[in-house]
This record gives sequence, structure tokens and C-alpha cells, in this order.
Amino acid sequence: MLDSSVVLQGLDYLGTFAFGLSGAMVAVRKQLDIFGVVVLATVTAIGGGTIRDLLLGRTPNFWIEDPTYLYLAVAAGLVIFLAFRAVERGEKALIVFDGIGLGIFTVIGALLAIQAQVGGVATVVLATLTGVGGGILRDVLAREVPIVLREEVYASASILGATAFWFTMKGGLRPEIAAPIAAALVIAIRLVSRKFRWQLPRPTHDEPRPGGS
Repeated sequence: MLDSSVVLQGLDYLGTFAFGLSGAMVAVRKQLDIFGVVVLATVTAIGGGTIRDLLLGRTPNFWIEDPTYLYLAVAAGLVIFLAFRAVERGEKALIVFDGIGLGIFTVIGALLAIQAQVGGVATVVLATLTGVGGGILRDVLAREVPIVLREEVYASASILGATAFWFTMKGGLRPEIAAPIAAALVIAIRLVSRKFRWQLPRPTHDEPRPGGS
């Protein structure tokens, strides 16, 4: 049986690369130069985890302790920069990469919060920040409305996945089993909601009457 730390480390690396790809794709669409592409890829890949570590008081930060995260982020940026013509038509790929990063980072954030012995609500909050933080920073730097505010189901998918992970861990399921299941749940919710255009409840406004004030 694989060591749980190996499985979780592999997932974390995969999520870093996937989020790096999504950040780089946004940068290419914004017609940034190679430096801008790499910067946006890196910020997207490590932003959420950096926020999480700061809130948990974890030092040194995860990417300082293990520079592999930075290497993966830079590599993702270079891959997308070199394949920019394919990126121009890659809306579906962007959604998939972003969904993978969201799912994996959500469960990694939840696991680290549980290991820090914080409560259930704090675990879900930290997991969600880990999942959506990089995307928020990416969109702010790209001068877009953050995806968490404009997408129908994004942060809510992370919240559901983190909650499921917390309950399964408290129920005694091993982390190397619970993590892929919870990550897959987040990814599935994100992709299915996008495909069928699910929306959270929002205020409805009366249509203006013709000729009315």
C-alpha cells in the first residue's frame, strides 16, 4: 500500500501544476509577455496555499520549504506560453485545469487545517481559502472580476468538498482515500455546474414597465 504522505504530496504537486496552467492561460489571453505569464501562473499556483500558511502560522511557507512548487508553477507557465496558439481556443481546458486545482487544493487545505487541530468550521474556511485564493489573486492581477464572485458554483463547490472531507476524516477514513474522493467531488460539482449552468439563488428584479418610470 502506498504511503499516505506520498499520495497527498503527489496530489499537491498535481494541483499546483494544474492551477499554474490555468493562471498562465489567463495571462496568454491577456496578451502578457513571458514574464507576465510566468508570474500569473506562479501566483495562481501558490497564492491560496500562501494565504493558508499565513493564517495557520506555518513557517517556513510551503513553497520556501519545498521549491518544487515554484518549479512546477514556472514550468506550467512556460508550457502554456510555448503552446499559446492552442490556448486561444482552450476555454474548456481552462475550466478543467481550474477545477482540478480547486478540488486538490481544497482537500490539502482541509487536511493541513485538521492536522493543526482547528475546528470544523475553521477547517472548511481554510480549505476554501486554499482552493479559491490563487484564482482570486490571478483575476485581480489580470484586472477581472474574481471568479469566485462571478461564477455560479465555485467557492460553494469547495465548501461542499471540504465539508465532506472533514466528515469522512472524522469518521475514520484514511486521508489517502478520503482526499481523492473529496477532490473528485469538488471537481465534479465544478464541471457539472458549469456544463448545466447551475446558479445559486440571487435577488430577482422586476422588469421595467414600458413607458413607466
